[in-house]
Amino acid sequence: MAKALPDTPITKDLSPAQVADLIDQAAALIESDGLEVGDYWTWALFQPYEPGIPCCTVGALAAVSGYRDGMDAEKTFVGVSSYNPETGVTEPDRPHLVMATVMKVLEFREAEDLYDWSDNAGNQEVVARLRYAAAQVRAQAGVPA
Repeated sequence: MAKALPDTPITKDLSPAQVADLIDQAAALIESDGLEVGDYWTWALFQPYEPGIPCCTVGALAAVSGYRDGMDAEKTFVGVSSYNPETGVTEPDRPHLVMATVMKVLEFREAEDLYDWSDNAGNQEVVARLRYAAAQVRAQAGVPA
């Protein structure tokens, strides 16, 4: 992959153009390194992301957004809710802007739907849909392609 990936999670506000660029980078990552099925990237629970490792759709989006740890990607990029036993409160899901944008544009209501689609789609379909999502973000924001 030509563009160097960030080493730390991108948590600042992102413009529509930046979101679209990250989605395009995720498509390029899958195109160059392959599509992982069943996990964010190969052995995501046991090793951090390293360039060259195949990723699923969400794993690629997380990797280009600076997430290297699988559990961190799950909690803070995907935004999976967590239960606090001290307060008895379950925090609501709060996905990262890139994750939320892809889910909205591709019309997935739940992260699990995106996971299932990614696991059953081929590399070319995933790459094409991610590029479509990036183009839609640019078009809706009036950003040139």
